Order: sequence, then structure tokens, then C-alpha cells
Amino acid sequence: MTDLITQVWSALRDAGLPEVMLYLPDGSACRCHWNDTSLIGSIRVAILADQDRKIVRIMPIEECKGIGIASPKGTDPMGYRPLVLEKLNECFGAKEVSVASS
Repeated sequence: MTDLITQVWSALRDAGLPEVMLYLPDGSACRCHWNDTSLIGSIRVAILADQDRKIVRIMPIEECKGIGIASPKGTDPMGYRPLVLEKLNECFGAKEVSVASS
């Protein structure tokens, strides 16, 4: 099965957005930078700090339920959306990516 989250994250990294929020199977979310991932065999894993459990989690990215881009502190996510779209369009072309208007 294709690992869609890894493919999307790889494209985001190529567009200059290497830090994302990963939505984990337990319903939590964790911020992670592409540099904090590794390949174990053919499986890409995220190395996540779990402050509550005082452990480092090794999460296969293919098991994540979703991916997002956190807006910088003090920035409204609705206002940040156009910047993300612009970066993706610059990297992949306007026909490749679109955001539905509200």
C-alpha cells in the first residue's frame, strides 16, 4: 500500500514546509520536522518526544491518520493558508494544488 502521508510530507518538504503536525492513531497530534524522521528498512518513522510519558515515540508515518501545517504563533490559520498554497503552487504548479474558497 502506498504511504500517502509520507508522500504528502515529502512534497511539503520540497516546497519549503518541512515541519508538520502529525495526527496520531490515538487521537493526539505532534509537531515533527522532516529531519526528525528516519528509515527503518523501507518504513519511514517519525521520532517524537512524548512529554507526558517521558519517552521518545517511534511512529511509522504510514500509521498516522493525517498531516497538517501549524501556522506560526500569533498568525491566524485562515490568513496562513494562502502562504502555504503559494509555496505549493511555486513548487508544483498551480494546476496541481487548490484550496476551496470559503
